[in-house]
Amino acid sequence: MDYSIHSIKQHYIIIIFVVLISFNFISAADYRIYLLGIPIVNVSMEASKNALSFHTETLGMIHSIWPVNNHYFTEYDSISFGIRKYTKLINQGRYNGELNAYYDLTNSQLKYNDESVFVTDSVQNIFTLLARVSYQSAENLDTKWYPMNHEGVPQRAMFLLAGTEKLKIDDEDILCDHYRLDIEETDGASVHVSPYDYFTDHVASNDALHQLWVEKSGERRIIKASVSIYGMTVTAKIQDN
Repeated sequence: MDYSIHSIKQHYIIIIFVVLISFNFISAADYRIYLLGIPIVNVSMEASKNALSFHTETLGMIHSIWPVNNHYFTEYDSISFGIRKYTKLINQGRYNGELNAYYDLTNSQLKYNDESVFVTDSVQNIFTLLARVSYQSAENLDTKWYPMNHEGVPQRAMFLLAGTEKLKIDDEDILCDHYRLDIEETDGASVHVSPYDYFTDHVASNDALHQLWVEKSGERRIIKASVSIYGMTVTAKIQDN
């Protein structure tokens, strides 16, 4: 295969998976990921007061080139949104991987398989951040840094309110808070724990612009999200059930 073509395909795949992991949705709903207007991934979501699980599966041409069928589950404290359990099962092409983690309250450690890192009991991951934005108002979220650990890597994250916008989903106009989500690495010990996973390997890229639009009232559903990286933008939209 020509190297330039291979690189372009790899970059497309990476940004598809970044948007999936960056913006998963805290309501019982289905979402679809689009690249250049073409549907490429389905996301099925189930959520409760303190847990979030979802299933992602590629569609069409992407599924033919490199099929993905991944499952993620996060359990968190319903007040602080701190991680309590986190598991993932990865099926990407011919590759299979698994990660299991839990928070040890006694020792203030997040234990990933056979590795441990010291963290505060309110430490977030990308999933708990999305749970938080679906429960809390813009006044409580805007410009606040949250401690985060991205599968063994110390980080912090912040929601920045960009404004209020009205989005049309099918025939419905929905008033949304528009956020930018910034994620950056912080000082501290890192451990390599994650199995090979395009989703989480690229979610925290400093080169990516993450945006999301959250329903301003009612269920506070995440209505739309986008990630721009490598000069391309992938968009996720809620599906009308």
